[in-house]
Amino acid sequence: MGNKLGQLLFFVILVLVTGAPLAFAVPPGKCSDALLGQDRVDHTFHLIAYLEQMLERRMIGDRELVRLIEGLKKDQWINPISKEQAKVDSALQIQREAIEEYFENTELDKTITLEWAEKTHKEKARVHVKRDEARIDTTDIYQKIEFHSVPHGSFLMGENSYKVKVKLTHPFEAMSTPVTQKQWVEIMGENPSHFVKGERTITVVVNGKSVSMQPDNPVENITWWSAVVFANRLSVKHGLRPVYDLSEVQFSEQTTRAESGTLEAVSGEVKINAPNGDIYLAEGYRLPTEAEQEYLLRAAGKAKGKYSFGDEEKDLKDHAWYRENAKESTQPVALKKPLIIEGKEFFDLHGNVYEWGNDRYAVDNLKLIGGENPPGLKSGSARVVRGGGWISLKQDLRSALRSTYTPSSRSNSIGLRLARTLCLENQNKKSTPKRGTK
Repeated sequence: MGNKLGQLLFFVILVLVTGAPLAFAVPPGKCSDALLGQDRVDHTFHLIAYLEQMLERRMIGDRELVRLIEGLKKDQWINPISKEQAKVDSALQIQREAIEEYFENTELDKTITLEWAEKTHKEKARVHVKRDEARIDTTDIYQKIEFHSVPHGSFLMGENSYKVKVKLTHPFEAMSTPVTQKQWVEIMGENPSHFVKGERTITVVVNGKSVSMQPDNPVENITWWSAVVFANRLSVKHGLRPVYDLSEVQFSEQTTRAESGTLEAVSGEVKINAPNGDIYLAEGYRLPTEAEQEYLLRAAGKAKGKYSFGDEEKDLKDHAWYRENAKESTQPVALKKPLIIEGKEFFDLHGNVYEWGNDRYAVDNLKLIGGENPPGLKSGSARVVRGGGWISLKQDLRSALRSTYTPSSRSNSIGLRLARTLCLENQNKKSTPKRGTK
C-alpha cells in the first residue's frame, strides 16, 4: 500500500512539473493498520514534495502556508487551500479535494510537516525582505516577465446603469505584473520613468550608457505610442508577428522617441496585423482590450463587487498602492496580495500605476461596447487607461472605473501590462515564450 501511495503522489508531482492538468488519477486508498513508522515518514515527505511543487507553481503562497501552520500547531490537519478559494477557482478546487483525501486516508507526521512549513515560511519571508530592502544586484531577485493564462468566459462589464454583457471567446495570457523599469530597459535600452531615484536605485550599463532605475518599480511616464512599440519589440524577440503596424504613422522623430517614452504621432493610423484587423486574432503581444482589462479586474468574471477582492474599502490597503499608502510614489510590484485566477497570481491590477489599454475612448460617448469580443470604438483620439495608480483615491480604483488620456500623454502614474490571445485557429504554430523569461 505504501508503494502505491508513493507512486500516486509521484504521478501528481510529475503532472505539476510538466504543466498538465492537475488532478489525482484516483483518490488515495485507506491506509491499512500496518502502515506505521517508515511508511508514515515516506508519505509525509511525498506530501511535502507535492506542496513544494504547488509553491513553485504559485498555486499556493504565504497565506496558505500560514493556514497549514496554524492548524498543525493545534494538532489539526487544516487544508492550506480554503473553501473560499476553491469556490472561485476550479484548479484549486481539484487540489483542495485531493489534499483533503490525502489528509483523511493517509498516516502523516504532523511534527515533520510543521517543521518544514515553518522553515519554508521563514525562507519566503527572508526572500521578501531581500526583494524589498536589500535589492541584491542579481537577475534572480528582480521581477521577470511572466505571462499567465486567463480562461475565456462571459461577464457583466460596467456598473450602475452602464452595464453590458461581454463574451470573450478565446483564452488569453496577461503579464503577472505591470512592466517594470528593468524589464523596459532590457528591451528599450533607456528608462523614461519619473521615479528613478530612491532607496532601491541601481545603475546598469546598457549599450555603453549608464542607466539608473528602481528595477522592480513599474515603468511610467510613457506615451501610448511608446507602449505599443515595446509590445512589438517583445514580440520580435520571441519570434511572434508584431501586432501593431505603424508603417503609415508619421512620428515626431526629431523630438520624440519610443525608448525614452516620448514617442508621439503626427498623422496616420495604426493598423492591426491580424485578419480583418481583429485585435483578438493578432499573434504577438499587445495592450489588452478594455474588455480584457475589466475581465481581469473582475477575476475572470467571477468577482461581482466593487473591487476584484470584494466591496470592502478597508481591504484595499492589502491589495493595492494608492494615495493613502503609496508615499507619493510608485512601489515595487508583487508586494501586495495577488488576485488568483485558475491558480495563477496577478499583482497590482488595482493601483501602483494606471495601465494603458488598446481601445479608443470617446469623451462624448460613455456607452460601453458589449457583445462577443468587443473591439472598442472605431474612432476617437484618446485611449483607455484602467486600474488606478499610486495617486488615486479609493473610489478611483474600482474595477469598472474608466479613465482616458490622449495617446501622446505622459504621466508618472501610467504604465502598461501586456496581453496575448491564445488558441487561435489562424495563428501560426509559434511556441509561447518560456514562463519567467527575462
